[in-house]
Amino acid sequence: MGELWATVMVVSGGLFAGGLTSIAWERVPAWRRTHLPEFRTGFAGTLRRVDRLQPALLVICLVSTIGFAVTAAGAARTLAALAATGMLLVLVGSVAWLVPIQRTLESGSELPDGAVEGLRARWLRGHLIRTVVGVALFMLAVVATTV
Repeated sequence: MGELWATVMVVSGGLFAGGLTSIAWERVPAWRRTHLPEFRTGFAGTLRRVDRLQPALLVICLVSTIGFAVTAAGAARTLAALAATGMLLVLVGSVAWLVPIQRTLESGSELPDGAVEGLRARWLRGHLIRTVVGVALFMLAVVATTV
């Protein structure tokens, strides 16, 4: 059973980390230099495509990492438990910090340019933090399968 948990953990974690990295690598630089109206349109379009997939991959990875930790022993269990704890924090942080910003930016309501610029900067910074942490947690989960 441990091998099944490990496989699901690595596949879903890789897809989650890859999705985060793809957005950080390709979209974030473009969104930084885009004029605000175009940014809001492009941002909303991208989020429509990834807004359900990314959290689902994170939840699958979180559950499978917990399953792996329960079936593992020693250092593998400890590393997987640390990775799962971090993933839970990423999930809670995303819901608490980034989702409200996303909803405001996607709302279509008229906001002053200064407010949109501030929200854009906060979301981009938050996503980059989530990306670095998400990739590090994925690496930790992979290491857990090798010890």
